[in-house]
Amino acid sequence: MKEYDTVELIKDRAEYSRRGVMTGDQGIILGGERSGYFLVYFYGEKYLSPEGVELYHEIDVGVRAEDLKVIHES
Repeated sequence: MKEYDTVELIKDRAEYSRRGVMTGDQGIILGGERSGYFLVYFYGEKYLSPEGVELYHEIDVGVRAEDLKVIHES
């Protein structure tokens, strides 16, 4: 796994669910591995901007490497 890979969370943990992230959620890795964790920006709730553009609230979470599956490599 490396920066900008698209990943999927494959294991639920309390540390992730507290942030609103569950198994099956997808996100993008930002940065490299640190102490066995990757910083992942997950796509949160969708909303419309005042201009009518669909946007997502981002949820950034440190995720253990073994709890991620690569969906698309950058």
